[in-house]
Amino acid sequence: MPDDVESFNGLDAPNLHRIQIPPIAVGFDASCWSTLGLSNYLDNWNKTTPVCTTNNENGCCDPDELWSNCFVRLATNGLRTDDCSIINKACATEPTYAEEQVASVIAPEVYYIVHNIYYINDFFTSWYNALDSASISALLVAQPIINEIDPEQKSRFALNDLLEALTVGLAFLPAVGEGLSVAADTGLEVLRTALQEAPGVAEAIWPSGTSDSKTIQLANIDTELAQASSNFTAGILHALSMVMSDVPSFVAFAQDGSFSGEDEVSLPSDASALGLALNTYVLSTAMTANQWHSFPYTSMTREDIESSVPGSGGFDCTFGENNICTNAEHSVNVYYSDATARAYSLPYSGADPDLNPFTLMNDVVANDWSALEALFDGAFNCTAAGGFEESLDFFKGNELDFSCVSQLQMCSCGDPCPVATVGGVCPFGDCGLCN
Repeated sequence: MPDDVESFNGLDAPNLHRIQIPPIAVGFDASCWSTLGLSNYLDNWNKTTPVCTTNNENGCCDPDELWSNCFVRLATNGLRTDDCSIINKACATEPTYAEEQVASVIAPEVYYIVHNIYYINDFFTSWYNALDSASISALLVAQPIINEIDPEQKSRFALNDLLEALTVGLAFLPAVGEGLSVAADTGLEVLRTALQEAPGVAEAIWPSGTSDSKTIQLANIDTELAQASSNFTAGILHALSMVMSDVPSFVAFAQDGSFSGEDEVSLPSDASALGLALNTYVLSTAMTANQWHSFPYTSMTREDIESSVPGSGGFDCTFGENNICTNAEHSVNVYYSDATARAYSLPYSGADPDLNPFTLMNDVVANDWSALEALFDGAFNCTAAGGFEESLDFFKGNELDFSCVSQLQMCSCGDPCPVATVGGVCPFGDCGLCN
């Protein structure tokens, strides 16, 4: 170690020939994770910090002490011993530092890493707490869907798929198109980016090979979700524990700088958006089971859709609320997604004469069963990726894929295929509705 680098409570840092201004005095900045080289600093600290021979010594970590707990203890000279690897109210408040607690030569690194520890804990805590609200939202949504779409209870769901759809929550929204205003929320982008950078943490939340094969009817969703609450919160707790006990996972999760800024990154306590993924999955699966289908149109403008010119391919309809183009009799019903510039018709081939696509699409919006972008664009993306009717699998190798939350069946009648063929085969079938 260079002579001009000070050792303080085992938190030494290399390469400190720079302006040393403790960030607590000037405010935190997301760019400073990279600027300060915190990935290398923390890796070096983890490799060089010795193990204590007795508990609570300065300059070393206790034999069974998590790295994050040790770092906070050393940074605060033993004044804070918070365990931020669990949902812990104490981690809602960052430490304050006296001048003698952290040497100025290493203050920026120490402050920023402690800042990340507390902000990441708050992020997971808000996600964990929001799940309870989201599950309640799902229970409120289930019965109206049963009444309107699935009165004969034809739909069955794999329990694990329901739990995964609930757990993924807000991370699902950016995958279905930027037309969702909530998709721009910082919390959504942070969650998706952090999990993409830390695939081990994603796998902790959605472990592969553990799918519950038990299937349930939609009418029983309230009982099953209530009984399984421990299942879908366990993944959140496991992921938090991994981040706070494994330095490489922490670095991967934090390195984009999202938790280094001044503003806390947390999910809203109002979890109506968190339930969107689950609601979309329940709704779309029930629709497909009850013979609802959708045909996508990928090269039509709004004017093309409204056209009444014979031979133009238009639907001779008028756009109204919720971007739905319909006629006076509501015999034509086409939804247009501003997010993707795709249009979708929604024919119904079931036997119930009282079910109407126009009413259903408006009810979806009015009752917060889903967002139409999530329902239609999500189903299109899922079918294009070849994932329709597969069980939900958000974590695939080292990649996150939320495209198949919507399981509404997409159809196409012949040439051209809406997307590139796979092995010469169009992933959009005719659904038995084409001549």
